[in-house]
Amino acid sequence: MSLRRLEYFVAVADELSFTAAARRLHMAQPPLSTQIQALERELGAELFQRAHRGVTLTAAGQAVLPEARRIVQRYAALARMARQADAGEVGRLAIGLIPSAANGVLPAVLARFSARLPDVDVSLVEDRPPELLRRLRAGLIDVALLYARPADDAFASAVVGTERLLVAAPVDHPLAARRRVPVAALAGQPLILPPRHGGEGLYERITGLLSRHDVAPVIVQSDIWMMQTVVGLVSAGVGLAVVPESAAVIRTDEVAYRPLAGAGEPVPLVAAWRRDADQPTVARLLDEWSR
Repeated sequence: MSLRRLEYFVAVADELSFTAAARRLHMAQPPLSTQIQALERELGAELFQRAHRGVTLTAAGQAVLPEARRIVQRYAALARMARQADAGEVGRLAIGLIPSAANGVLPAVLARFSARLPDVDVSLVEDRPPELLRRLRAGLIDVALLYARPADDAFASAVVGTERLLVAAPVDHPLAARRRVPVAALAGQPLILPPRHGGEGLYERITGLLSRHDVAPVIVQSDIWMMQTVVGLVSAGVGLAVVPESAAVIRTDEVAYRPLAGAGEPVPLVAAWRRDADQPTVARLLDEWSR
């Protein structure tokens, strides 16, 4: 029994006329009659009583029609769902991110994404870059937001944004009185550093910048990867910190954020995903980011 024959049966049942059903189906009447007869042979019962003025449903036709209609509708819904999934309009989007990425434009991007694509189930997980890449490789997340492109060729990546580097200092610190802080001014200052994960992450960018300016940092804390914790330590007077500008949304009366003069190129925010994964929802997220 073919789906097409069920569609023909529903059309004739709706119109109660082979002529009108054939017109609706954009086909000739004789092939339509042939297909209905074939369906009746398959079912072992007549579905229509034929007359010169039209047709009526038999008891068998009346019994079969509701289920035939449901099958046709389910198939149409299935086809529609497949097209929507192929276009990234339904499904899931699991995003892994370093915590500081959530301080920037990501919330606004996700708000627009969810408004446009309400049938995509979005979930977020925060973790360290190595763990995010492990989850990405295992298919536990669909895309990861990092401060460096993965070195593994199994991942594709794109820069979705950039962030300037700022100095976070206690408000009573002398550097907080400056409009811009030169990198050289950090010499001899106690510094709080993020963790080192390898590649070209935030740690490498900060230490590389200090090295290029011949600044030897006085490290008082390291391996602090939550920006809220970094800012909390700065507010407590533990030291200064070089942070991406998105960290400035963490407002406190005890911390001043100042642009870092001579910092060079801004830090890229990178989206990474598996090359071998067909993820239309990831493509839709990247499209939304570019709006």
